[in-house]
Amino acid sequence: MKNLIFGLCLLLIPLSLSAEIVVIGNLNSPVNNLSKREVQDIFLGRTRALPNGNFVLPLDLVELRSNFYLLLTNRPIEQIDAYWARIMFSGQNTPPINLPDEQAMLKTIAENTGAIGYMDKRKINEKLVRVLLILE
Repeated sequence: MKNLIFGLCLLLIPLSLSAEIVVIGNLNSPVNNLSKREVQDIFLGRTRALPNGNFVLPLDLVELRSNFYLLLTNRPIEQIDAYWARIMFSGQNTPPINLPDEQAMLKTIAENTGAIGYMDKRKINEKLVRVLLILE
């Protein structure tokens, strides 16, 4: 019986880790979608502007940060943190702002035209934000 319960728990782990993450932006932003490369450039600090030239404000969601960067860059969060440590030490840029939860993410994006972030697709409110990219 213990083995059966343990086996069922193991089967459920991939389902919880496989949440579909979407990159989201403000509804009033003139940008309707972004490529994966453009999102990489924004979240790795290689650009400070959206494709239309407007300032961009990237936002990290603490609870999905590891999964997001793994899907976006195919690198573990430890490598991303080391990358940002080098960038910050050289004074070139600062990492995205960390937000504690989905409500803070939705509120911040809804209030800032140039803000982009990410969250679980099942938790977005399409009345507040626009989906710019689906990460798979």
